[in-house]
Amino acid sequence: MLYEKLMMDSGMLTKFMLFKRITKINQSDVSITQLSDELSLNYQQTSIIVTEINNDLTKIISTHPSILHRAGKVDSTKLLVTIDEYRYFLLKKSVPFQYILYFLNHDSPNIEDFCQRYYVSRSTVSRKMLPIKKHVKQFNLRFTYTEANLIGDERSVRVALFDALWLGTRGTIWPFKSVALEDAQKLAGAFSEYFPLSRTYLGAKELTYFAAIFLCRTRKKMFVSYDTRYDFLMKDNPYYDFERLNNELGPVHSLDPEQSKGESSFIFFLAHYAPFYTIDDDPSLFQTLHDFSVRPNPVYELVQEFLTYAKANIFKKEPEILDKPIIIGNLINIMFTFYVLGKPFPNLQILVETPHQKRKADQFLELKLYQFFDEKAQEKEYKFIYTIKKPLVHSVKSILLPSYDKPKHSEHLKVGVAFEHNFTLVRMIYQFLNDLGFVDSSPYQEELNDSYDLVISSSLLPRKKYPELPLYFWDLSYGNKDLTDLYKTLQQLFEKKNIIQD
Repeated sequence: MLYEKLMMDSGMLTKFMLFKRITKINQSDVSITQLSDELSLNYQQTSIIVTEINNDLTKIISTHPSILHRAGKVDSTKLLVTIDEYRYFLLKKSVPFQYILYFLNHDSPNIEDFCQRYYVSRSTVSRKMLPIKKHVKQFNLRFTYTEANLIGDERSVRVALFDALWLGTRGTIWPFKSVALEDAQKLAGAFSEYFPLSRTYLGAKELTYFAAIFLCRTRKKMFVSYDTRYDFLMKDNPYYDFERLNNELGPVHSLDPEQSKGESSFIFFLAHYAPFYTIDDDPSLFQTLHDFSVRPNPVYELVQEFLTYAKANIFKKEPEILDKPIIIGNLINIMFTFYVLGKPFPNLQILVETPHQKRKADQFLELKLYQFFDEKAQEKEYKFIYTIKKPLVHSVKSILLPSYDKPKHSEHLKVGVAFEHNFTLVRMIYQFLNDLGFVDSSPYQEELNDSYDLVISSSLLPRKKYPELPLYFWDLSYGNKDLTDLYKTLQQLFEKKNIIQD
């Protein structure tokens, strides 16, 4: 489920979606009628909500110009408030978001105190928390109220809290009242070498949020225990410095040996819990490849067995793709996390990706992945796969899909070209179509009308004779700049042809 649907009630969500749509259109004369049709609202509802948004903008920026015009028009080019800023403005009144911030930032948090602070009843809290309660339940986490908290495997708790706060603010503000920004930055900096995130602009900010949540939880005496499944990676491995944390925290805030070991191991685990690698020459990527390959362990063995299988059954024509360090490193991270936790765990991807219809290429890839993991789940050393097969397949698919040549495993478009019989006139179109990789083009033939997905013609004569023919008119005076619209048309047809109908 998308993040906003978890955090916002229906009225707040409608307002946010309308604001998001206004921002995306970016025109000076957007009609309220158009907006109401697109969001399936009536005109009066839309007009009221747009007026509320206009008033909200002046609460965020006192000098914000009005986006309202007469005659039921909206000027979205006057927007000075970003989507992230408006989302956070709304979330400050969201009970789930308020509740998470409350128990992170206050000592001895409880439901009675929360209700008094935010002028809300306990029944309202319970009702508005239902979507996010259902969401975290899939990770064996639950919210408590007598003592306000989120409980379960503390590792999953912290990742879930990060997801909730990062997606609500996107780094635009500092939501941690109980932790100074400087303290979080200092802790993040001390361990930055372990995290690929630290080498990108937003990644560095994300890492600071993780550090703040670490400090919030440990200061409240909520600790992570050491997991023996880390042993093959971290035990007697000088790369993982278990003395660094207490050295960084200092004598006043230092942890006892057991706590320090558990918390340090979590930091190192966190560096592997997601497919973080995006840069080819990342030092932490090569460290991962080295550490997992030189120490006997089921994770690296499983990855190697999978790569052998995928080269033979999925990437037959391009097996070298699977030799890329980024692919291998990200597969190791995914397998390691599922091996350690043995259950689904929170991740940003499922909160930001809009569900889409499955395509034929996706189906083929997914089928091959299930075939591999179904077989492996029967083996004793990989029995952990059985309970997490679905999220594991989804995660592995997300790594392979960008490198997976969809056109080779999808149904191509059949396109007829009806141009004057002159090479110099048609060569640009044929070259363009051939370069796309998902189009089979040939000279137009009337007897093949029923098989064409599209006919590109410099004349409208075929349409006059065959009104139902899918025809795209291409004037001979058109040039390279006009190919953009043709590409959009072909891409839409290709997607439609390869969507699996339920």
